[in-house]
Amino acid sequence: MAKQLSEMEVCVAEQYCHGRTDKEIADVLEKPVWTIRTHKKHIYKKLSIATTHELVLYMVSRFVGVEWDAQEVKRRGLAALLTLLLLLHMTVFENRDVYRRGRRVEVTEIRMRDGEYQ
Repeated sequence: MAKQLSEMEVCVAEQYCHGRTDKEIADVLEKPVWTIRTHKKHIYKKLSIATTHELVLYMVSRFVGVEWDAQEVKRRGLAALLTLLLLLHMTVFENRDVYRRGRRVEVTEIRMRDGEYQ
């Protein structure tokens, strides 16, 4: 079972989900880069993870209300779970029209609500 993340750790994790680097996160949160790296190290230790991909999966799981189990993720395969969660997330929210073209799934429409992509 994952330990509870602090409020600041959740903020840092959310920034990684936006694809930002340590330096970019430090700029956004107005913190030193070494502080961001320390938060990242603590997040990884609390969640028993080792990569940003696993962190993103944790945050998606948290968002959709699925209980997080790092060992189960590693046993079943990270790529498979990420794909399933992404497809589930995209089909649940009506603001996205998903269709298949060849082998890639494409999002045809993403609307903005309150300044953020929905």
